[in-house]
Amino acid sequence: MSILEPAELTQDLEGTYYSPKMQWWCAHADLVDEAGNDTALYFWPALGSLDEAWICSLHTKDEVIDLTQLYQPLGTFKTSRSGVDVQFGNQYIRGTFPEYDIYVEGTHNGEEVSLEVHMSAETPAFEALPNLRGITWHYVPRFTVQGTLTRGGTSTSVKGAGYLERRRGRFWTPGINRGLWESIPGAGDSPFSIPLFYKVWKNDGSIQLQTLTFTVDGKSMVDFGDVEVDIQETAKLPGFEEIDHPMRYRLTAEGDGGSASIDVVRNPNRLALRDYFDDPDPRAKWAGLYGAGHATGVVTYQGQEHRVDAPTYGSALYFYEK
Repeated sequence: MSILEPAELTQDLEGTYYSPKMQWWCAHADLVDEAGNDTALYFWPALGSLDEAWICSLHTKDEVIDLTQLYQPLGTFKTSRSGVDVQFGNQYIRGTFPEYDIYVEGTHNGEEVSLEVHMSAETPAFEALPNLRGITWHYVPRFTVQGTLTRGGTSTSVKGAGYLERRRGRFWTPGINRGLWESIPGAGDSPFSIPLFYKVWKNDGSIQLQTLTFTVDGKSMVDFGDVEVDIQETAKLPGFEEIDHPMRYRLTAEGDGGSASIDVVRNPNRLALRDYFDDPDPRAKWAGLYGAGHATGVVTYQGQEHRVDAPTYGSALYFYEK
């Protein structure tokens, strides 16, 4: 187990940089409207060495609204070297810590859809896995999110909790078999947050990384480095029948001073993608299935129990070689 102290998220770190490695800004938010209807936002503009990807989706209990546009030529997105300022047509993410704005739009089944949100950080920023080579990964565990969702000309106010990360590094790596992650920014009463569970397996069955990070005070981040996953139910999703996608699983974690046991149930309506970047390695091939879910359980730390009952967002990733 390790304790992570806050990291300064400077405007230089937030801005673009020049490198053959990938870089991205990724946010998600668990939103609810005035009538109690849930909508999850997933927003992931990424700059690769060969192309750019605007990955974005809205998830309700009944459907996925896919606003993704892949394989855009280099230079399509307007970006800034200082602070977050990424624009694609009318869509954007803008701001600098601790305040950000996101706007996305598109058409779904003939209906015009847009979402505008403001994200205000409730916690400091942290550097995830600072000892992992080849990756720079900063994230803010918990935001208050407010905005407006418009569908077919009808607008409604939405609010909830969110997460944001700024990451630089490779996406596909030789020898990696699969990964599973989940994020629970609004795990309980603020500032309690579980920004990241992540476990990655190599082709030989050994573990590349495993982590469960959480904050109970909003001032420091606890990282339980011993994480087990018990997959209890899988499904073969349309178009990805070769994959047994985890739909229900239990994760348990231990570290000095505590433990965690969390049950995750995933919504079957997922953003399912294959090879969504043009990777410079000709062997690269992968699939990712992203979507919302719900988590219940408990994190016990320093003798206190912190109950979890909250929406989640996560994915299952599968890596291959051509």
